[in-house]
Amino acid sequence: MPAPAPATPPATTPQKMPTIGSNGTIITPAKIGIELEGPKNPFDLARRYQGKASASPDYSKLTGQLFFVHTDGGVWVVRYAPISQEDRYGGSVVLARDIDMANYEDGDLVSIQGEVLANRTSLPLGGALYHAAKVNLVEKGQ
Repeated sequence: MPAPAPATPPATTPQKMPTIGSNGTIITPAKIGIELEGPKNPFDLARRYQGKASASPDYSKLTGQLFFVHTDGGVWVVRYAPISQEDRYGGSVVLARDIDMANYEDGDLVSIQGEVLANRTSLPLGGALYHAAKVNLVEKGQ
């Protein structure tokens, strides 16, 4: 009986080096519009809102998707840009609790007017705190 063939190690796939952009940042598939398989981040902007969400240059007007986050007694977050998009405030703000949000639901698309409160963040979420003077429903979430 012939001797068994020695075990061969599995072939390894060479790892590709990351692509570096002209500004020194790593270019990921998401940054160039390629979506990888896998679960979507539950706090990312819904695909149906991506053409509608926006922020004015001074952030006084935002259009984005509402998320209710059950932390610190509950807070509302407005995501106005996809997670993969670079933005000064990470594409979302945390609404200060000085406006009535009883008529809105998680997932709604809203337009807000207000201002980022300088040097103030929501500690549990780390996002910029936003004083909304006016909130308008653009589209119901579901």
